[in-house]
Amino acid sequence: MQLAIDETSMEQLVNQVMIKRGYVPENQIVGRTISIQEFAQKYAKPHGSAWVKRNILYQFDPDWCSNIHPGRGGKMTIFEYPAAVWMNEHRKEIDWNAK
Repeated sequence: MQLAIDETSMEQLVNQVMIKRGYVPENQIVGRTISIQEFAQKYAKPHGSAWVKRNILYQFDPDWCSNIHPGRGGKMTIFEYPAAVWMNEHRKEIDWNAK
């Protein structure tokens, strides 16, 4: 049995499956900024924001994080796409067992 399906319908179906499984299309994170809490949850789970600051941001000083020392009342900005790429490339350099 052969099933004929047009390309647009197939693409929509694949997108639905990918979203269900938690995959995010690259173009949805390009240019997007996230908080340190969201970054910790998505890219450094089960560690929290204090751990991320101490063991990733302050240690590596990545260019995808602006205002890394915001001070009281300030807010750091994390650019999600370059952060995700960087985390993938440097995951072995991070001491995931650090306290």
